[in-house]
Amino acid sequence: RIEFLFGPHAPYTCSPELLRWVREKADESGKRITIHISETKDEVKQIKEKYGKTPVEFLDEIGFLKGDVIAAHGVWLTDKEVKILAERGATIVHNPGSNMKLASGVMPLKKLLNAGINVTLGTDGVASNNNLDMVEEMKLAALLHKIHNLDPTVADARTIFKMATQNGAKALGLNAGVIKEGALADVVIFDFNTPHLRPIVNVISHIVYSANGNDVEATIVNGKIVMLDREVLAIEEEKVLDKVQKIVDELR
Repeated sequence: RIEFLFGPHAPYTCSPELLRWVREKADESGKRITIHISETKDEVKQIKEKYGKTPVEFLDEIGFLKGDVIAAHGVWLTDKEVKILAERGATIVHNPGSNMKLASGVMPLKKLLNAGINVTLGTDGVASNNNLDMVEEMKLAALLHKIHNLDPTVADARTIFKMATQNGAKALGLNAGVIKEGALADVVIFDFNTPHLRPIVNVISHIVYSANGNDVEATIVNGKIVMLDREVLAIEEEKVLDKVQKIVDELR
């Protein structure tokens, strides 16, 4: 299931005119918008110098922020910006692996959740994360915010699991992320028959703290099995991997 979204990169790389155009087209088409917001201190500084406002304040001023906006990072947010995001109903996507690798900072997860903002989990791109393992990302998020807040109760397994499932589906406007009657049959099946996932005591805790992407045995998308016994059914994986390697070798 692939859906088109508008994706202007960020306020510091896109003009106000372009951002207004994207907002207009999103309103006309009903498509959602993804954008990077306040990933680094330097980005915030640039926007302040150029527009006299913080990134969120600037986007709000031009009418960009609405409930269909999915904003990546949100690391350097002020209390005022958090309030604006909550009022507009925007989603913030936490990318802990990327933020740590680039030393961008730590997003105020506790503050965002307390404000009622829909916070989801992401990986960012391969240039700043590498393996794009969403299961690993859950553990990174959980551990990062515990040490950052010096509080082992922050970012508990259930909260992080919800960010990776229900909250992500909510951001995309999908009735998914949960297993219940009427919801989309989007399911990830883990193989718990491995030493690092035994004994089975708390399934959610095991997935967040002990599992990784290699433990996924099967995936179902909208009721259709797309991976079974760790084999993607729609493509020939070896051919794809060989082709990618060949292209990379030619570019080096």
